[in-house]
Amino acid sequence: MKKISLSVAESCTGGMLAQFITSVGGSSKVFKFGVITYSNNSKIKYLKVPSKLIKKYGAVSKQCCDSMVNNLSKI
Repeated sequence: MKKISLSVAESCTGGMLAQFITSVGGSSKVFKFGVITYSNNSKIKYLKVPSKLIKKYGAVSKQCCDSMVNNLSKI
């Protein structure tokens, strides 16, 4: 059996995804952590999203989301 873990990077949802996951009994066995980066500055500082990417595509874009997810795995 494979060991899996789950971490989430949220923005507009403000932590709703992490709340949903942790409302399930036993989720602590797989849920590692959640990061809520609501502001552009927090996306840049904590998830290393390039500011030029946010300026070009917007904070609520596929490109920004992809960057958030890719950098989440580096935390």
